[in-house]
Amino acid sequence: MSVLQPLDSVDNKSIRVVRRLLTNRTFRERQQQAVIEGFHLLKDVVDAGIPIHLVLYSKRITQMEEGRSLLARLQMARVRLMYVTDKVLDTASAVETHQGILAVVELPKDRVGWPLPQDVPPFIVVAYQIQDPGNLGTLIRSVQAAGAHLFGVSKGTVDVYNPKTIRAAAGSVFKIPIVSLSDDWITELRQREISVAFTVVRGGRSYADFDWSRPSALVLGNEGSGIPFDLTREAEEISIPMVPTAESLNVAMAGSILVFHAMWQRSQKGIPLVPPVML
Repeated sequence: MSVLQPLDSVDNKSIRVVRRLLTNRTFRERQQQAVIEGFHLLKDVVDAGIPIHLVLYSKRITQMEEGRSLLARLQMARVRLMYVTDKVLDTASAVETHQGILAVVELPKDRVGWPLPQDVPPFIVVAYQIQDPGNLGTLIRSVQAAGAHLFGVSKGTVDVYNPKTIRAAAGSVFKIPIVSLSDDWITELRQREISVAFTVVRGGRSYADFDWSRPSALVLGNEGSGIPFDLTREAEEISIPMVPTAESLNVAMAGSILVFHAMWQRSQKGIPLVPPVML
């Protein structure tokens, strides 16, 4: 009986592609592929039916019963599997300690227009030029968990499919519609009669006084410079009240507070949570 031997060479075309996808945004966009790592994230992707192009796995994942079960599902789905050594996976992985499995997955198709619900007032969150992938990923995770219907990303924002963003989002990048916004996104929101609230550290209306039961868009700005005045003057400014000695909150933390309050307020007015429409 032949024994399957793991690939032990890092000089392999597939390994080079994985490493390039991890480090090169332009290559990810051209290939329309990204890399995900870890058992739980890959299981979420399999459950969601997202196309998988390649899976690299090592002995580490085969030592787990649930890992073997996942590999069997992938094999049944005729996904290309490559058995590699931990040394090769160390080279291909973007994390300090890999879990024994990673995959190349297809990015969600570019969405045309705004996939919004028709039976409830829509609630949208917009990331304006957020730079830190961990912040963006954590924000996407909170926004999806709170039940927002769409996540918009302005130009100048870090790549949604950056490996750090995907890890921080814990799979939420595949569970909520994410739209790359045009330069005229605020005009488009207004044309849809969606009320826009921009976050400012101080001086804005308390977030608790904003009527989130209307069709609403929450805009969270760049970690350092926030949102430019020529945009904030076009809509309402809101703030999170804080003690005078506090400077500001991390954008992901502030966003989490705001989205969960917004959805709580909406629920108090009888607006049900409606799952995002993944088109």
